[in-house]
Amino acid sequence: MNKKANFGFILLFFVLIAILLVVSFFIAISIGVIDTVADVVIPEIENIGMVGDSNITQYTQYGTQPVSILINSFTWMGGLAYMIAIIGLFGLAVTYRMTMNRLFIAIFFALAILLIIMSILMSNIYEDIYTGTDEFGTKMKEQTMMSYLILHSPMVFTVVIFISGIVLFSGIRQEEFI
Repeated sequence: MNKKANFGFILLFFVLIAILLVVSFFIAISIGVIDTVADVVIPEIENIGMVGDSNITQYTQYGTQPVSILINSFTWMGGLAYMIAIIGLFGLAVTYRMTMNRLFIAIFFALAILLIIMSILMSNIYEDIYTGTDEFGTKMKEQTMMSYLILHSPMVFTVVIFISGIVLFSGIRQEEFI
């Protein structure tokens, strides 16, 4: 049995989940910032009016309208990418089945507990921003799918890790392939 490769996969699995959690948190925050800035800047650009013989308002509507539509669709694209990444990580565990080893099970559960604690921390930080009554808090509430997944990430990751652990450690022993 190749124990180094099995341990490397467990470590890779948890590093990818942790990176997914942190990146999704920052993506949600940056989408909210971009959306807030766009809601302030785009109307001001569209109200420039006439400059010389050119109607700048008409020209800016051609450029800012597609940008505004793209910015407003970031919320769903970010949530969909987060959901696909979670399913992809579970698929990664399904495609790589390993043999049961007590040491790996202990390491798997230790890393799972650390990751769930990290997701609780990130969820609480996001909840503080999400429950705000300012304009930024309302922008976070518009990101329904992404906000739901980040706020409920401890539950989501617990389910994904639990099922992935069952899949990983119920693999066929290497001796049965001989």
